[in-house]
Amino acid sequence: MKESTLVRMSFSIEAELLKELEKLIAQSGYENRSEFVRDMIRKQLTRKVCSISKEVIGTVSVLCDRSFPDIENKLNGVLDNTGVKVLGATRFALPEKCSSTMITVTGIGDNIREMVNAMRRLKGVVQAEFVITSPAGSSAGH
Repeated sequence: MKESTLVRMSFSIEAELLKELEKLIAQSGYENRSEFVRDMIRKQLTRKVCSISKEVIGTVSVLCDRSFPDIENKLNGVLDNTGVKVLGATRFALPEKCSSTMITVTGIGDNIREMVNAMRRLKGVVQAEFVITSPAGSSAGH
């Protein structure tokens, strides 16, 4: 096993944010801040590597203002014009003329990211986020 070299870091954080971080660490079962931060960094690095040119599975979450004409059809148009495969989708109408859509997708990470960016540019899309669940074909989430 390769011997690791630990490097000490220091950073500033607002007191209220630290308080919330401490709660999160305790709820997540980490023994200390360092363990939590190392795990968080590893997860982000894995997501970055997987999301660039590898096939991934993930969820796209889109919040729309339905008062914009034809927003649902415009979203479907974006979905239809990408190399991204839709595995399933659920759409909910919410109060205040909003809708929430969750779309499970698979494809090359960059293609999915481009698709989500195209969704964000549509007038009427309030928020669009992509979360990688795992590299495609992997039984373990990374």
